[in-house]
Amino acid sequence: MSITQAGAHPGDLAPSTQAPAVRYDAGRASTWFGLAFPAAQFTVMLAMAIFVLPHGGAPTDPALERGLSILDAETTYRMGNYVFMLAGVLLLGFLGAVAQRLRAVDASGVLATVGVAAGTLIALIWPMAGMLHDVALSTAAHGTDVRILTGWDDVAPYSLAFSALPRLFLIGALVLGLRAAGTSTWLPRVGVVIGVLSLAGNATTLSGAMFPLLALSTLAFDLWLASVAWHWLRHPLR
Repeated sequence: MSITQAGAHPGDLAPSTQAPAVRYDAGRASTWFGLAFPAAQFTVMLAMAIFVLPHGGAPTDPALERGLSILDAETTYRMGNYVFMLAGVLLLGFLGAVAQRLRAVDASGVLATVGVAAGTLIALIWPMAGMLHDVALSTAAHGTDVRILTGWDDVAPYSLAFSALPRLFLIGALVLGLRAAGTSTWLPRVGVVIGVLSLAGNATTLSGAMFPLLALSTLAFDLWLASVAWHWLRHPLR
């Protein structure tokens, strides 16, 4: 009996021309957030410095005068705080790649757990400064002494200083992961230096004189994180 007689059709024997399904690389997509986060941070900080913070006057201005100026620009501050929070939480998107890369070099999952937990805290603590400042604006707008707004300006540097502590753990996990992977020699070394600077910058909670060091370490961390993400994009997992 022939194949055709058995009920098969000649077309059934033709090779399939259906295109293979495209595999979505979630890890690579997550890695791009490692570039988006620093870029958004730099853009928002520059915009805040140009369009928002000047409304608060100089630190040496009388507290009442500064408070009234900030309250008059309430909408501008709220918009700035909102964009500031959005830029901060972009770090969460990068943590998927952090977990993937650290698990690839540490099967125990310890480095991945520490890295993701630390990154989550950074993405929460630093942007939360914007939310707390919104609370202060609402409090002043409802009749409280507007001079409190001058003090609430410090919530941003204090939150940044606090976030420098979990930053140490994220840097440490990434440094160990990069060393274990053996694909870069300079990134782990630079990471150690940035970790030391971040620890010193955390002292801003004790003295405002340490804020320049905190700002420098934050800038360096953002650039380093972008470099790590770019390195991972150039060296995909096999």
